[in-house]
Parts: sequence; structure tokens; C-alpha cells
Amino acid sequence: MRRIGARLPWLREGRTLPLGAALLTWLLIVGIFMVTLFSHRVDLQAGDLAPRTITAPYGVIDFAATARARQQAMNAISQVYVTKPHVLSQQKRAANRDFTYLESLSQDTAAPLDERESALTGMIPISLPRSVWGTVLNYTPLGLMQLQQDTLVTLSSVIGNGVRNTAVGLQEARAFAARLVQQETPSPTQRLFLTALTQSLLAPNTFANHQATSVRRLEAASHVPLIKILKGEGVVHQGQVVTQADISMLRQMGLLNEGWDLGPILGSMIFVAAIVALVGGYFWFLRRPLLDSWRVAVMTGLILVVSVGAADALSGVPGLDYLVVPTAAIMVTALVDAGLGLVMAGALALSISVLTGADISVALVSFFGGLAGVFGTSRLSQRYDILRAGLLVALANLLVLLGLDVMEGASLLQMQVWQYLIWAIVDGVFASVLAMGSIPLLEGLFGVITAMKLIELANPNQPLLRKLLVEAPGTYHHSIMVGNLAEAATEAVGGNSLLARVGAYYHDIGKSKRPYFFVDNQFGGENPHDRLAPPLSAAIIASHVREGIDLAREHRVPEPVVNFIREHHGTTLIRFFYQKALDLGEDGEVAERDFRYEGPRPQSKETAIVMLADASEATARTLKNPNAQAIEKVVRRLIKERLEDGQLDESNLTFKELDIIARTFTRVLTGVFHQRIEYPDRVLKEMERSRDHGNRGGKPPRLVRRVGDNRSHGGPRHPR
Repeated sequence: MRRIGARLPWLREGRTLPLGAALLTWLLIVGIFMVTLFSHRVDLQAGDLAPRTITAPYGVIDFAATARARQQAMNAISQVYVTKPHVLSQQKRAANRDFTYLESLSQDTAAPLDERESALTGMIPISLPRSVWGTVLNYTPLGLMQLQQDTLVTLSSVIGNGVRNTAVGLQEARAFAARLVQQETPSPTQRLFLTALTQSLLAPNTFANHQATSVRRLEAASHVPLIKILKGEGVVHQGQVVTQADISMLRQMGLLNEGWDLGPILGSMIFVAAIVALVGGYFWFLRRPLLDSWRVAVMTGLILVVSVGAADALSGVPGLDYLVVPTAAIMVTALVDAGLGLVMAGALALSISVLTGADISVALVSFFGGLAGVFGTSRLSQRYDILRAGLLVALANLLVLLGLDVMEGASLLQMQVWQYLIWAIVDGVFASVLAMGSIPLLEGLFGVITAMKLIELANPNQPLLRKLLVEAPGTYHHSIMVGNLAEAATEAVGGNSLLARVGAYYHDIGKSKRPYFFVDNQFGGENPHDRLAPPLSAAIIASHVREGIDLAREHRVPEPVVNFIREHHGTTLIRFFYQKALDLGEDGEVAERDFRYEGPRPQSKETAIVMLADASEATARTLKNPNAQAIEKVVRRLIKERLEDGQLDESNLTFKELDIIARTFTRVLTGVFHQRIEYPDRVLKEMERSRDHGNRGGKPPRLVRRVGDNRSHGGPRHPR
């Protein structure tokens, strides 16, 4: 183990428990996936009778039915044809050439008729009796012109309507030409000639456009919505003959028993590993200090496992699809932080999406509901704020689900749509109620602290605070002042101001054991340290830290607050008794380490600020003239001393933040210790008489103001 730890520094840092928690979380979630995958499977083949009604455990797309519907939509779209207009002009020119040649032969009467008929037969390849050719050759020029005009009109009518480039298209065009000639030409000879000539001149001018046809058919298919099998809808009914399509659907939903398929098992293991790595990556890269506490890692893993298990268990309950993710997100945000809440919402939405059959609607609504829960819980001031977060989750669920329904073309007049919308609202509110009831259980079980717990600890009726008030009232009021200073300074540098204030309230709780050994509780009486040796006095003073820790743990104060008791003095020197020991003895006989607190030094900004606020408030009380300049000088001197002594080295405070803290302390302390006007006795009597008699018989108010303007007492113009 030592050899492994030497190669892996992460293990040497004492973080094996969080790693073990991550591994256990992975194993448990993989187990949930395995149970879900194999527990609902049935052993059926095509042609079997269904032994029971098998319902869909989650919504799924029926790809086979969708493909059939889309194919039908594509088949309903006719072939697209494109017409080429130049074909008609081309064929008209050919007809004009034929009639020009016919007219020239008709006028050549010197040539024998049979030779002219033979020439026409070779020039115009149509099958006609010689008698028809002879009749046409004997037409006058006007008759030939009329015949030519009839031919062009017929061509325009037939080709103008489109002649498709198919055998059927040409056949239909020839029949259409024959009908037109028969309607327009009374002479049988002319009908026979025009029909034969026109049909010979017909040519296709309309061709199939396969690309445009494909585009139109694909567009028609795209408008066909996905056919879904809703959760709870019957896939196969009892006694029904199972078809191959049913088998495909059961296989698609993972309900068909096909033996131990390694693919789903291995895929589940890899997917769950990615989910656990996503949560672990947040800790490692963004909040690594949280890994020092195994409680946070174990609690996060527990919430993740229980949430996935609850989602699996509730998948068959209508209306509770949108409950789990917001509940977990609210709990994690309240117990740890908002960043982890966001990561948890995403990880759970992905897990539930896969576990429930990749239903994108459930995943999206759950994810956005989780985000709303994080936003609503990120700034808690009391427990009922979680209910407001629930209302925000309900609103997010409603808007997202409504938007998805509208995009998918769902009719808002359907009762089922409104049922899901109402359940989305109910799930949001119920998520906050469930989280509010679960958070205190996890607080007590893992010893974590939330804003709500801090508010409870700040209540003056808490047993420890009442004990401090009764037995060490001076220390109590000092702690309240330190809390005000720490809260203002921590908020100014972006820390947890509520934690700093509560930590300041409890930081000196150990003084309630021996209150009269501390000057803030002596009230001008006898100082017991006058009869004690300096080392013993220093030991008594330093013991209030250890005794405070014991008291806090006895009353189950959370560890983050105990850290303020432990670290608020760090390893500083108890300077008064150290100097007293030096004055009474030899320099070599006094060891400085015997006069230092046990520590440790402050490990966070909040505990470091309480250390500085503790020293600043106590020192400011000793100033004879506590004006702003004197207070700022004292505050900056104390900060410099702690900095040079190394007390702030582990607190992550920057020099810029220390300057902000100094200015904040100065502002607050100046407001507390400002000078007040001491009124002369006669002025006080006049003010009392005016109050008793409603200014009747007393001096006018302007006299009081005029006397009050006397600056001989060094006070400000307007007394507080």
C-alpha cells in the first residue's frame, strides 16, 4: 500500500475514502441499471401467444411504424416532371419544312405523279396509301396552307399540354392528336393525312425530374411526426399472436430476453463511469478542498444512488417523471453548493434519460427543473425559501414541457396534455417539500452545515449562546461585535458571511468555563491572574480553545463552526503573559512555545477574518480616543503582525483582500466607538422639562440646539 501511495500522490493526501465512495457509487448504480435491464424481459418469438399484457415501461419511438407512415407519405407524392419549351418550336419547324417540300412537289406538275408520291414517301416517313398522297399533291396552295395551319395548331395543343418521355406518355399524346384531328377536319382523307403527319411529328417535351421528386418526397416524410408508444401503453396484449414487428419493438425497448448480452452490461458500466467521473471531476478540478471531508463525498454518492434508484422505481408511476432531479438538485445545493447542484442536475437527467429509454422530453424537463431548483436554493435565508424554490421549479417544468408539446404539434385541447402539465407543476412543489424534509436528516447524519442550520445556530436561544450570555456576558457581547465585523468583512471579500458571523458567535464559547479569568468578564473586579505564575495564566487562557471545542461537540455543533473555535487564535503568542514571564525571570528560562496557542492556523478566509476581527475589536476597546484614524492604525498594525507571524499563510487571503478587510473593520468600528456629546446639566434639565410639559413653560427647542452646538466637548455637530 505504501508503494502504491508513493506512486499516487492523491492517495497520500488522505483521500482514499472519497475514492472508495466513488467506486461504491459506481457499483450501486451499475447494479440498478442491470436490474432494470434484465428484470422486465420476456421470452417470446414470432407466432407465440403473449402470456400477459406487456406495457411500455417508458415512452419510446416506434421506428417501424414511423418508417411505414413516412413511406406512405412519400408514395403519395407524384413524380415531378419538367417541360422543355424548345421541343414545340423544333417540331413546328420540322412541320414547316415538310409542307414547304410538299408545296414544291405540288407545283411541279411536269413530273409524273407517281415519282412525286415516291419522293414524298421518302421525305416524310409516314405510312399512307398512294391515293392519299395523290389527293394532297393536287391541293391548291391555299388548301395546303390550311392543312399546314391545322397541323401546327394540333402540334401546339398536344405538345403544349406536355408529352411525357415514356411509352405511355407518347401513346396518350398520339391518341389526343387523333381526337383533335377528328374534331377539326371533316374530310376523311385530310383526317388520315393530318393524323399520320401530326403523330409522326410528336416528340417528348416533359421529362421526369428525379432530384426535385426526391426533395418533395423527403419533405413530405419530414412532416410526418414520430409515432410514439407512450409509457404504460400496451405493446403486446395477453392472448395476442406475437408478430415480427412486436418482436422488434420488444427488442428496441430492451424487453426481449435474448440471453446475457454483454453489450448492454458493458455499455452501462461505461456510461455510469462517465456519470460518476463527471461529478468527481467537479470536486477535483473546482472544489478540491471538499475532498478532504469524506462526509461530503459519501453524501453526494448517496444522493446520486438514491436518486437513480428512485427514478427507476417511480418510472412506472404516472405523473412523477419530473420529481427526482429537482429534489436532488435542491438538496445538493443546500448541503454543499450551487455548482455541485448544477452538475448533479445534468448527471441525473442523463442517467434517468438512459434508464427510462432516452425519453428526451423527460430528460429536458427534469434538467431545466433541476436548474431552477439550484437557482432558487442558491441563497437561502430560512427553510421556507426552499418552498419558493419549488414554485420556481414548477414554473420551469410548466414552460419547458409546454414548449416541447407545442414544437411536437401536440394539441392543447387534449386532456392528456393538460394532465402532464399539471403533474409538472405538482412535481415542482412536491420536490421542494421532499427536499426540505430530507435535508435535516442528512445534516445530522453527515455533520454538514447549511445556511438554514447556520441561521438556527445564530438564534440567541441556542443553549450554548444562552450559557455564554448568562455566565460570561462580557464575552457574549464581544462575540456579537466580532460577528458583525466578520460578517461585513467576509461579505466584502466574497466569502461565506453567514458562516463567519455564526463562527464568531461561538469562537469564545470556551470562556464560559472560567469566565472570571478573562478581562472582558471581570468588570473592574479582582484579577485572579495577579496571584498566578505567567505560565499557568497562559495555560488557562489557552485552554478556552480546547474547552470550547469540547463544549461545542457536546452540544453537537457542526464541525465547520468548531473550526472557528479551534483556529481563531491560530498559533499566536499570548504576549502579555510572555512579556510578564520575561520581566520576572531570565531570558533563557522562558520558552516562547509555552506561551503560544496550540493552533492550527486559520485554514479558510472565514476563520482568518474572525481571528482578525477578534483582535481588532478587543484592541479598539482600549483606545482612549477611538477616532477613525486611531482605529485604522490599530487594525492595520494587527493585520501586519498576524501576517508577519505567518498566521494567515494557509487562509488564501490576498493582500488586496486584507486591505478591504482593514477598511471594512475601520468603518464598522468607527460607527460603534464614535464619540457622543456630553450635555451640560442645565441643558439636560431643560430637555427633560420640555419632554414632560410638551415644550410649555420650557425653553424653546432652538435654545437646546444652540447649546448643543457648543463644540467645547469635542463632539460632532449632530449627536447620535
